Amino acid sequence: MKNVFTQSAFIILFAITISGCKTIYPGEVGFVIHKGMIKPGILTQGRYHYNPFVSKIRKFNTRIEEFSTIMSPPTKEGLEVKVDLTVLYHIKPEAAPAIYTNVGMDYGKKIVVNNFMAIVREYTMKYTAIELLNERETIEQNIEDKLRADISTYGIILDDVLVKDIDMPAEVLHAIENKAKAEQIAKQTTLELQTKREQENFDIETKEKELKFAVEKQRNDSLMMQIDANAIKNYQNTINVSLTDKILKFRSIEITKELVKSANAKIIITDGKTMMLNNVVDK
Repeated sequence: MKNVFTQSAFIILFAITISGCKTIYPGEVGFVIHKGMIKPGILTQGRYHYNPFVSKIRKFNTRIEEFSTIMSPPTKEGLEVKVDLTVLYHIKPEAAPAIYTNVGMDYGKKIVVNNFMAIVREYTMKYTAIELLNERETIEQNIEDKLRADISTYGIILDDVLVKDIDMPAEVLHAIENKAKAEQIAKQTTLELQTKREQENFDIETKEKELKFAVEKQRNDSLMMQIDANAIKNYQNTINVSLTDKILKFRSIEITKELVKSANAKIIITDGKTMMLNNVVDK
């Protein structure tokens, strides 16, 4: 009987020992709750024993946790867009007791997810559907900054916010497509007008150069004619100055001598006043 009692006591003691043991793994922290109160200090990885009748150990995951969802928040104009979102977060190890006290074990949904979804709706309602596409990175950064500020007070660290995809309604896609076509046509028209304007400017510049060349040529021709006319005038003035009556008379006598010497018989009749040079030239 005594042996049976001893064995029973040993079994009970062993069961108590086993149930009063908790292992904290890497990526986890824990703390002891003794008689309803959290004891100071954080339990890091390792094996810990406690009295299960008056104490217990709570474990918290300190690894990065992921929450992904597809939301359909409204835009500024009241359209619903499908947004594929992911948020990554983790807790500060030393903040585990406060999180447990203020929020509980379901801190991810209560603090991170609820705030995240509310902030997404808040920001999508500030933009039109097209603006959500064009300013995607800015909106993503704004959501991340706002969420980080809201959850940091609880001891939760935000690692990243990812806007993986934005699915627009059909009417928005048509509007974007039409806008793109209109912009393409406008660019093409602008290019054609610019090309035409450049060609017109080139033609005007060419005509101006041709006209300038023609005017310059005419000016040069006129100048050459004036130079020729001045040369002829100067030549005639020189001849008129050099042909005096004495020179003409002398030349007349020389011509008369030549005629006298000629083998052909000639009769020269003169009044004695007219110079032979003129008569000979006339003949």
